[in-house]
Amino acid sequence: MQFFRHGAPRTAGEWRRAAALAAGDTAALLVFAAIGRSSHGEAAGLDAALQVAGTAAPFIAGWFLVAPALGAYGRATAGVRPMLARTAICWLAAWPVGLLLRALALQRGIPLSFALVTFVTVLFILGVWRGLFAWLAARASGESEREIDGNQPVPDPPR
Repeated sequence: MQFFRHGAPRTAGEWRRAAALAAGDTAALLVFAAIGRSSHGEAAGLDAALQVAGTAAPFIAGWFLVAPALGAYGRATAGVRPMLARTAICWLAAWPVGLLLRALALQRGIPLSFALVTFVTVLFILGVWRGLFAWLAARASGESEREIDGNQPVPDPPR
């Protein structure tokens, strides 16, 4: 099996893009863990960075075990709509892996309510981050609005 599917990065620029996405994905999952810890009255600030990282670790591992193989870092994520669609597909597959890793690490089951809140919250955080990334990348490259949405450019009308 290839590690990257759906258009693996080939050029130095594509690898930089993938690295930036991976760093942002990690940060997004750390934000999720910090929000969760804070909502349960646990330490979540910068002084608790190791505890936040420990909470996020199963989900980070699950994401990076699944997402690259499903195209989260490839050319299939050009444009906002394709990025959001690919992000949702990748999280849908990575979510149970992260939950399983968490259950194994804690040696206890995962309540359904936690699983559902995790799914929705992480999907939202990753979607906002990755959608903004795709939008900014498209704007920086001068693509038209239709290209930013992941559609083909519309030809100019005849004169």
